[in-house]
Amino acid sequence: MPQRHWWHLADPRHGSLPLLLLLLTLVTGVIDAVSLLALGRVFVANMTGNVVIMGFAVAGVPEFSLLTSCVALAAFLIGAAAAGTLVERLPSRGELLRLAIGAEIVLLALCLAIVLVWPPGPGASVRASTVSAAAVAALAMGLQNAVARRIAVPDLNTSVISMSMVGLAADYRHLRRQTVYRRAAAVLSLLVGATVGALIVRTAGPAPALALILALLAVAGVTAHVLLRRGPDWEG
Repeated sequence: MPQRHWWHLADPRHGSLPLLLLLLTLVTGVIDAVSLLALGRVFVANMTGNVVIMGFAVAGVPEFSLLTSCVALAAFLIGAAAAGTLVERLPSRGELLRLAIGAEIVLLALCLAIVLVWPPGPGASVRASTVSAAAVAALAMGLQNAVARRIAVPDLNTSVISMSMVGLAADYRHLRRQTVYRRAAAVLSLLVGATVGALIVRTAGPAPALALILALLAVAGVTAHVLLRRGPDWEG
């Protein structure tokens, strides 16, 4: 059984997986900043927010596009369905995570290429290029979320942090230190990702923010690969 360390943020059966999932949570914050600010006012990772935006669009709020939101939702579900196939074929959590990160890198590199060739217009106007970029990004995020669900580290689903925040408040009398670290780290990772992503989009545009995402995913992918080769410090 691997030795318990504070940076595991969980019990020993998860090893370094929480750190990798926190890195993917950081990616989620950045990609949603890109999509919301530059790809047609849509969430591509947080489908709860995207459904709310769809409601705004149905109500006729001009800043939001029903088409973009629907396309993003459909792509997200396709990505999740594809991940479901991977889950059936790869029972190992580490191998599943490594393959999913590789697929994300390919998809988000395509998203970056679309943004570079057809830069989003002023005010994140809805065009075929922005809808396409949002769809590709949502496809990657659907894959990521489904894989995180299979990896099943408590409170680290890389996207939705509402229940982590509820848990911190409602269970504060009974929480272990590792649980507090894990839940607080999930909230902080998403916040930092969104802040950094928004700053980059506002000052330099969406392409540098997407490049940052690819760098973060590369770090996560290489780390997962090295850990798998030397013998992972997590179970299953």
